[in-house]
Amino acid sequence: MRGLYIHIPFCNSLCPYCNFYSEKNADDSIKEKYIDALTAEISSLDNKQFDTIYIGGGTPSSLHYRLLGKLIDNIIKFINYKGVEWTIEANPESTNNDFLSLIKSSPVSRVSLGVQSFDDNVLKLLGRLHNAAKAEQAAENILSAGKQLNMDMIYDIPYTDNQKSILTLNKIISIHPHHISAYSYDSADTLYLKDGVNDDETLFEEVEQICFENGYYKYETSNFSLPDMHSRHNCLYWQGEEYTGVGAAAHSMILLEENKRKRYNHGTSIEEYIKNPYNTCNQEIISKDDALLEDIIFGLRMKNGINLYNLEKKFGKINKSLLNKIDINIKNGLLKKEGIWLKATQKGSLVLESLSCSLLP
Repeated sequence: MRGLYIHIPFCNSLCPYCNFYSEKNADDSIKEKYIDALTAEISSLDNKQFDTIYIGGGTPSSLHYRLLGKLIDNIIKFINYKGVEWTIEANPESTNNDFLSLIKSSPVSRVSLGVQSFDDNVLKLLGRLHNAAKAEQAAENILSAGKQLNMDMIYDIPYTDNQKSILTLNKIISIHPHHISAYSYDSADTLYLKDGVNDDETLFEEVEQICFENGYYKYETSNFSLPDMHSRHNCLYWQGEEYTGVGAAAHSMILLEENKRKRYNHGTSIEEYIKNPYNTCNQEIISKDDALLEDIIFGLRMKNGINLYNLEKKFGKINKSLLNKIDINIKNGLLKKEGIWLKATQKGSLVLESLSCSLLP
């Protein structure tokens, strides 16, 4: 499996919780040059065969429909797109009729809509430009256009009653999207004081239970889908597959011989990317041992966990030090073995970051 990620670093506003590279209110001339630079990089790729395409940001839907159409046309021109899962991110306020008409007539198969909340006061707190009514209308319009729909939400939001998150989730479920991404608010964000952080772990379990009761299968820590509607592109990252990132701040990972990996990225500057879309930086070779750890740490994000048989077939026998750390976490109730599968328990899922750190050398 190989994925193509295309970064659109433009937004109409910058949300205080978002760590992805983006700039607001860029001139149309800059956006035009950026699309031309993306096209140049895409056309220069040696291998143009991908299993997934993901246009993310930023806010791809904030592009003028002519520029977004130009990008889609050039992807069609240079990339073998047939049978590919093709996702584009959108925000409710920019899913206008032009955007919807363009998407409906394109090979894009999936739209990921940044709803975040169905409470207007929470939306203002999060710095969002849309309101609840606009989010609902955008979701229904995307479904009416015949596209698969993911809806993003954020729960565990500082200074916010948990019940508002549950109401948002229930509202999303009533719209019947194909996929739900439910993210816990990043409490490390400096926007909010620590005494405002809501760290009620039961909310994590309640979100999972509500999704399960309504037919949404949890296949990754923050992602739920109807049967066979999981995001194939996102699974690439968690399963250690190859991906190519084009655009400013986009990252790539290539599989090498002997289970090594090469990782590199573009710099975080729109202007520099326009000048030279082929320039990359921070090249890093990942050793076989580090690649093994990555597969374990990312694999534990998956509901099914890690297939130990396939892992040893790929990397050879796991060293005793790592096995001891795994056994300690099993004894502490954070990991469990089910046949050839190693999984995080519910308790482990709540402390996944610290659990992953405990496996490092």
